[in-house]
Amino acid sequence: MHISTYIKFPVMIAVMIALGGCAKDKCTKIVQRKVYTPVLMAVKDYWASIKSEAPREIGTTGKIYVKDQYIFVNEPYKGIHVIDNSTPASPKKVSFLNVMGNIDIAIKGNYLYADSFTDLTVFDISDPRNVTFVKRLPGATGYPVSADGLLIGWQMASDSMVIGFTSRDTSYCDCSDDEYVLYFASSEAASSYNNKTQQTGKGGSMARFTITGNYLYAVNFSQLKAFDLSNAADPVFKSSQTINGGIETIFPYGDYLFIGSQSAMYIYDILNPATPSKRSMVTHFRACDPVVVEGNKAYVTIRSGSACAGSLNQLQVFDVTNVDNPIKLSTTEMKNPHGLGIDNGKLFICEGNFGLRFMNASDVMNITTTKLVDGLDTYDVIPFENQHRLLVSARDGIYQYDYSTMTDPRLLSKIAVKGHSY
Repeated sequence: MHISTYIKFPVMIAVMIALGGCAKDKCTKIVQRKVYTPVLMAVKDYWASIKSEAPREIGTTGKIYVKDQYIFVNEPYKGIHVIDNSTPASPKKVSFLNVMGNIDIAIKGNYLYADSFTDLTVFDISDPRNVTFVKRLPGATGYPVSADGLLIGWQMASDSMVIGFTSRDTSYCDCSDDEYVLYFASSEAASSYNNKTQQTGKGGSMARFTITGNYLYAVNFSQLKAFDLSNAADPVFKSSQTINGGIETIFPYGDYLFIGSQSAMYIYDILNPATPSKRSMVTHFRACDPVVVEGNKAYVTIRSGSACAGSLNQLQVFDVTNVDNPIKLSTTEMKNPHGLGIDNGKLFICEGNFGLRFMNASDVMNITTTKLVDGLDTYDVIPFENQHRLLVSARDGIYQYDYSTMTDPRLLSKIAVKGHSY
């Protein structure tokens, strides 16, 4: 049996394809293909599902966000867990925001902004135990891509939308020479889906949403979008511009946005906040690329992996004193770096299933590891400046560490999850 390679790519239309065969005497190979069937949901049911609910067990972990005493944990494509962290040794889940298709979070004042498939949703979090849905901006963020590389959230008909895919393998006789086709089957009916105050909060390095000043900036696979939050309850779309393909992360610092992609780091200024302006771009070999900034230095991790198709695993540091001409200062070899954080020269890097790395970056020409916590599969981090606490999103839960002593960080708490993440 010949097994063909299946290619992941976004699709806009689900197509019914009859998987035919050849005459028996002409069959030259048996091909195994993966067939995807869209899972549909009535649009009215999707709208009605966006709401605050009682706290629940965390299934998987995704993006993380902190605001005041609360932690907001994205459960990919399901919603947001709200956790009271006023006692870091004993955090408590207080509510769950059912936001299908959610990946990213940002907060300004008492308003939380979350993507929901292609939409931007707004919640009033004045009372985190009883969050109120405010409004939805249809189609504001762009199409998200599922774990299988397929577009979800698009409206298939006037009354239904695609909220996911089921898959099955099929084998048949193939007479053609084309071995690289991804097949889709249509779905005939909608399927049910079960399932001291700061003005803004702080997201991790993997974030695609960020707020600076009165603006929310969001990136999707190829675009940077700006929303005016002068009236925080009523975001106003201001602009969208194409950057390039493979955009992954966004990080604000001063008057600039640092955008990571699979092939480059981009720097945009927000001197005109409604229309960010590109200042420079630093390219690298194809690899996943989050970035954080402190002072005049940008810290970039690039990693290999199936989603990134790269071969390098490195920490790269750039001097961004002149944002129009970033200069690479150093390169440190890593195992498989994911998200990262920086706090006054203290550097934290998630090494995927190689653990969590605590590092001394006071001298960027000689960055050293002070402690490697192995046994964890880590994704992203958020350091609490001036508190020496680190929030870590890992495959098996949300961890908090006290990093007062970088050579011996102390585990404060762990919020367990029941599933597997990212």
